[in-house]
Amino acid sequence: MKIDDVAQIVGDTPYMTLSQARTMTRFIQENQPEAILELGFAHGVSTCYMAATLSEMGRGTIVSIDLEPARDRKPNIEDLLERIGERDRVEVFYEPTSYTWRLMKFLEEDPSARFDLCYVDGAHSWFVDALAFFLVDRLLKPGGWIIFDDLDWSYATSPSLKNLEWVRNMPPEEQETAQIRKIYELLVKAHPNYENFRVEDGWAFAQKRHGAPSAMIPGQRETEHIVRVERIQVGFGGFLQRVAKKLGLR
Repeated sequence: MKIDDVAQIVGDTPYMTLSQARTMTRFIQENQPEAILELGFAHGVSTCYMAATLSEMGRGTIVSIDLEPARDRKPNIEDLLERIGERDRVEVFYEPTSYTWRLMKFLEEDPSARFDLCYVDGAHSWFVDALAFFLVDRLLKPGGWIIFDDLDWSYATSPSLKNLEWVRNMPPEEQETAQIRKIYELLVKAHPNYENFRVEDGWAFAQKRHGAPSAMIPGQRETEHIVRVERIQVGFGGFLQRVAKKLGLR
């Protein structure tokens, strides 16, 4: 299905515009990712555009993660994927607190790098997405890309959030700061694993270096040196300390 056909189905459902969808489609066609990780999907509009592009390529899968309330959106991600015929291409996770918890689960299950592209359009928060970046780095293949949406978005400028009580209770600096830009400038661009930085239409791009260390190979174990101090009593009140080293596995 062409993206214009997808546009007819999703209509004005937020949050990816047709112009953004064309940019994403070109990017996927040029870089040929086969495994995409999406952090934050809302109604699933962006997911549908990416899934349709993968379908045209004839291969590829998406893992999409958002909060539990996304299940109750009208329409929700599963509804839209069914309508475009791409439900089987996408694995959907609904999390009670944050997608960072699901990323932790992924690392527990298999610490190897497995994604070619990560699209981040979720919490827009330093507290969530700064950690998410470092977790994604573990899961992103060398040569893979990470894209951050809403580079200059802030809570103070969000029509839907700025008047909510939990936002008003934030310190003014946190409300007014473009937190994704802070992550991009202070963490991503400063990270030795990343290059090819660019900003386009509010999206921030970075590529993981081809020579960057990959994640741990499945089955590989780290070694840990454990130092144990044993105290052996000798005489009245005297102690002889013996330091023993042993090699353990974590």
